[in-house]
Order: sequence, then C-alpha cells, then structure tokens
Amino acid sequence: METNQIEVCANCNKSLPSVGFFCGGCLTQFKCKSCKALLEKDSIGCVFCGTPKDDQASTSGKNTHNTFRYHEIITGTSTERTIDGTYSDNVSKDFASVLINKLNGASTTTSDALGKITGKSQNNGVNDELIQDAEIIRDEKIKGDSNTIPVSSTEYPALKAIAMKNLPNSETEWIVVYAFYASNYGEKIFDRENIINNYIESNRYNKTSTKRDLSKCMTRAVVQGFINPLQTGYSMLDSGIDKAKEIISRTNSASPKSIKRSKKVTKEEEAVEDVKDKKLKKPTAGTGKSLKRLTDIDFHPTGKDSLDKFCKGFSIKNDNERNLLFVYYLSETLKITAVNNNHIYTCYDELGLKIPENMQSSISNTKTRTGWIETNNNSNITVTTKGRNKIKFWDKKD
Repeated sequence: METNQIEVCANCNKSLPSVGFFCGGCLTQFKCKSCKALLEKDSIGCVFCGTPKDDQASTSGKNTHNTFRYHEIITGTSTERTIDGTYSDNVSKDFASVLINKLNGASTTTSDALGKITGKSQNNGVNDELIQDAEIIRDEKIKGDSNTIPVSSTEYPALKAIAMKNLPNSETEWIVVYAFYASNYGEKIFDRENIINNYIESNRYNKTSTKRDLSKCMTRAVVQGFINPLQTGYSMLDSGIDKAKEIISRTNSASPKSIKRSKKVTKEEEAVEDVKDKKLKKPTAGTGKSLKRLTDIDFHPTGKDSLDKFCKGFSIKNDNERNLLFVYYLSETLKITAVNNNHIYTCYDELGLKIPENMQSSISNTKTRTGWIETNNNSNITVTTKGRNKIKFWDKKD
C-alpha cells in the first residue's frame, strides 16, 4: 500500500516528501509507519490497519510542554501539598502568575476560575516565602526504553514531613531513608556528604553527634544489607529500597526518646562524682565491660584510606591479625601516639565485627603468641619490627 504520491501537509501546507513519515516543516505525521498509507487530516491513527500515530508533543519545538510544580508544608503542622500543572511554553508563565495570585488570595476572575478547576477555595494570607520553591520544569522526552516511567518526587513526602511525623525507629533507619532520597530513590550513587545534606534538610543535623555517629550508623546499614559500599560512594540495595518505602508508609510515629533531667547537686557531690568518673575511665584488665567506643576518631581522614578500605587490602584470618592491623592503622595512618584497648575496641565496633569478650586477653595473646605488638608501662600499644614485617610480607611465609 506504499505510495510515492506528493501531497501537501494539512498542518503547514508544505509539500510532503516522497519518502519518510513526517512533514519536514512541522513534523506532523502524514504516513502510517505500519502499512505506509497516507493518514487522514486530524486522525489519531491509520484507517486501514489501525496503527496509532506517534506522539510528537515532546519532539516538536512548537509543542514543548512544561510542568509548574508548587510544594508547601504548613508551618507548625505535618500537613503538606504539591500542585502540578502541565502547559505549553506559550502559557506556562501566565499559569505560574495566576497560580501565585491564587495562593496569595488575589481576587481576580482568572484566579477564581483556577479555584473552580482545582476544586479548592480561596487560601488567603499565604506568605510570599511559601511560593519561592515554585518552579517551571521542562518535560523532556526520556531517552531509552519508551515504556520507562520516571519516579516523581511527588510520590514521596518531603524529609521535613518525615521528621515531623518521626517515622524511623532508629538512627540506622534514618540513614536508610536519607540514602533512599540521596540516591534519587535507588537510581544513582551517593556519598556521605549527600547524607549530611539530608540531615540538614530534615532539620536533624547536629554538628557534634551527626558526624560522630554517622560512620557507625552507615556501617550498620551496610551490615544489615540496606546499602552497598563502593569505591566512589554507596548504592541502594533492593532490601534498602523496600525498607525505606516501608518506613515512609508508616502511619504511627516512633516513640520519642525521653530526656533525662539532671538534679541539682552540691559541690561536694560533684567532687565525689568526678572521682567516680576518673575510676571508671581507668581500664580494668580482663574485662570487656570497662571498654568504651571513642567518639573523637575520624575513620575517614581526608586524603587517606578509611579503616574499612585499609583492612580490605589484607586477607585476615583471626583476631591476632585484626589487632595488628588496627594498631598499625591507628598509629601510622591516624598518627595516634597512645593506642590503648579502647582504640582497638572502637575499631571492631566501627567495622561491625564481633568484639572479643575479653579484649585484654585478646591483646595479650597477640603480644605473646605472635610478637607483632608490644605494650609499655602506660598500657600504650605499639607495632614491633616483626609486626611491620608481617604487614609488609602479609601472605608470604616467614
């Protein structure tokens, strides 16, 4: 049924080519791509074979569509709303102006008409600051699979709304949610800086505790199979995506953490407590309960390998080898001059490893059985020459 008859475009009156399917002047489809029969004017498909016409709205420069999006969170409440409107270039700016007037309670005929279309009543007293996030977004054609539908941010609540409802039950669950948003809902790689930005966006950022606990919580998310560590950042695993969606869809808030109120004490009582604190800080040989995680260690130093990356460079078989690597990393990479049992305990906790129940005994075994480390009178742990040779020739026989 193919024909070489020259016709005139019904849309722009330009002569149609003898080959091809679209007018060179306006890109209007004039021939069926299935049976190659000429299409009738204003038809939505071929009258012979029933094949629909291609949608040219997103490829024609004259028919480009834009989306006007406005997102609002009512101050002091958990109520939020998102308004989307799709219009061509010719009317998008006018629509933006009309919508802004509507939100500000402007009493105009056009605004009243918009109110009837959206089914919403006048909303007087909206502050100009509430509409500064309104934007016009060009709706470009998606490359690749034509059946792929992009994930819209309007499907998920804003991070501030999640924080106001207090949906996650733990800081690790917060990391999963932050990772979900930072990865564009599981589509791209993200890093620690993206997570920190989400802390700030949700108004949960604390200069001291956030950076202190971030490594620990991200390690837990890795161990639990929610996020995957890569050389250039992190990616979301399927279980992490499902977990984030489950958290976001909750209807009940997590129980708020109780705040312990300190009672007034006398100077004499303060002196007694100081003495108790000093005694507790002294390590007790042979007990793991006296050890604690040190919060002032940066295991992701700028320009140097993290503890996790450093240890992955070695084939580790037992705790003696782990103790050696931990002492070496702390003293050589982080330049810590006085390494003690608490430092080793913190390394185990940082990597999410099972901590020896008797840390003092574990360190002692590494010292006496291998000779890789030694301790002085002040309980400072250092790497011996034998230990350095072990690291230098790790998988070779002595």
